[in-house]
Amino acid sequence: MNKITLNRRYKKLQELIDGDDYFSEERIRMRDPLLYFLYVGQYKRNGNQKAPLMPALSEILTQQAQRSDYEQKLQQKYQNLSQYHDFPDLLSEQEINEEELEENTDELIRLMHQRFLNGDDQKEINYDLVDNNSDYDDWNEVNRELEERYFDDM
Repeated sequence: MNKITLNRRYKKLQELIDGDDYFSEERIRMRDPLLYFLYVGQYKRNGNQKAPLMPALSEILTQQAQRSDYEQKLQQKYQNLSQYHDFPDLLSEQEINEEELEENTDELIRLMHQRFLNGDDQKEINYDLVDNNSDYDDWNEVNRELEERYFDDM
C-alpha cells in the first residue's frame, strides 16, 4: 500500500475515532463477535457489565435482538474456526479484574484500528471512497514528500 493511501486511511481513522461510534464496543462486538469474545466478551458476560436502572421496553427488546444476533454470529464463527484453533469455551466463566479488562479492551480497539488501516473492514467501509479522496490528504506531508523526491532526483 502506498504512503498516500495509508495517510488517507489514517485521516479517516482519526475522523471515525473523533466523531463516530464505529469503534465503540457495541459496533466492534457486532462486526467481529469472536475477536470481541476473546478479548472482552467472555469476561463482561460474567458480571462485569453494568445494567441501566430502568430501561424502556423498546430498549430491552432491541438489546435482546442485538444479543441474539451477536450470539448467533459468535457461534457460527466459533464453529468455523475452533477446528483450527484452541478457543476458550463459549460458556466459560473467567474472572478478570477491571484493570485487565480495560487493557484487553484497549488492545481490542488497537487491533480494530489496525484492521481498518489494513483494509480489513470491507463489509463496513468502502475503501475506494477513502483511498481516492484527496480531501483526506495531509498537504504538509504531500509537500514534504514532493520536496524529498525533488532533491533525491537531483
